[in-house]
Amino acid sequence: MLFWYPVLQIVVVIYIILNSEELIIMKTQKTFFASIIVLGFGGLFFLSGCDWWPLKKEQEQGDGSAVLLTIDGKPVLTAQEYEDQLNMARQANPQVDYLLDAMPNAEKDYVFKGVATGKLMKAWAEKEGLDKHPEIQKQRKQLHESVDLQLYMKHFDETNPTHVSDEDLKKFYDEKKDVIPGLMTSQAGVQAHYVRFSSKDKAENFLEKVKDIKSVKDFIKEAKKDDLSPVDDTIHQKSNLSEVIKNTVLNIKKFPTLKLIKTGDTSYWVLYAGGKSDAKYLELNDPRVQQGLKKMMTDEHKEKQLEQFIEKLKTELKASENTNYFEQKAEDRKKAVESKKSAVLAKHAPDSVEHKDQAVKV
Repeated sequence: MLFWYPVLQIVVVIYIILNSEELIIMKTQKTFFASIIVLGFGGLFFLSGCDWWPLKKEQEQGDGSAVLLTIDGKPVLTAQEYEDQLNMARQANPQVDYLLDAMPNAEKDYVFKGVATGKLMKAWAEKEGLDKHPEIQKQRKQLHESVDLQLYMKHFDETNPTHVSDEDLKKFYDEKKDVIPGLMTSQAGVQAHYVRFSSKDKAENFLEKVKDIKSVKDFIKEAKKDDLSPVDDTIHQKSNLSEVIKNTVLNIKKFPTLKLIKTGDTSYWVLYAGGKSDAKYLELNDPRVQQGLKKMMTDEHKEKQLEQFIEKLKTELKASENTNYFEQKAEDRKKAVESKKSAVLAKHAPDSVEHKDQAVKV
């Protein structure tokens, strides 16, 4: 079987669907149906052309069902083989039947046509001897091994299920909420309001007006009297502000407090620090959070589970790894990098020497 034949076949099917004038459906429906073809049938097209795929052997022996396609007088696709593939597609994607019901001619015009295209491409490749091409055989072997591994991993996952309890989920949430991107909605820091000034005199005059205020509302009120626009911000270590501002604000011990901060040669802030604010997070009872964390926990557990299983297999199967091979490759790579650096230095060195000699002669 050609390694590229299922890909070409799927492309042909999608092209037919997206460019058909016969289907009286919206373009989005065509695109959606094309995606179902890829997801539901792509793997089956690949498998049905493989020499080791059991349906092919059954068809060659004759399964007694109607012949749907012949090439050179020989049956290459039976109704039984086609229906078996269609049933597997249904299991992979339940929406297949919905789409076929909505488009009665789709099965013959698109699904069957796609399968038939694959059979014809396979026959053409065998006739041309492409299936015996060394590079194609090599890539076919790689594809088969990849499919085998996916099936083995699927079986391993199914026979080693992972359960995440509510207690485990809560513990994971508490431990990881500060480091998992997206869980934290706002950083912990100091809640501050500030006004910018272009001179120290202006900043000091405003500071004098607000030195006896009792709350942030009074600070905002006084600022608006002077047509100033106070900025409301939570200042923390990751704030996009100068280190002077962050260090001054984050080192405040008593709240509320007022500060005059020089932020540049002609830039001054009068800042009201109202108090510290805690970090805020998405709630654990949010279904999206639970789903995402459970997947992360499951993936982590499966990774550790697989690592332990592989280490056990190494012992049971008496496996031996040649680590010297990779150590030598790393050493060779290091030497190659050093050689490139030396070549770059050597390239510029003659110019320097030449200029030096010329200077001496002058």
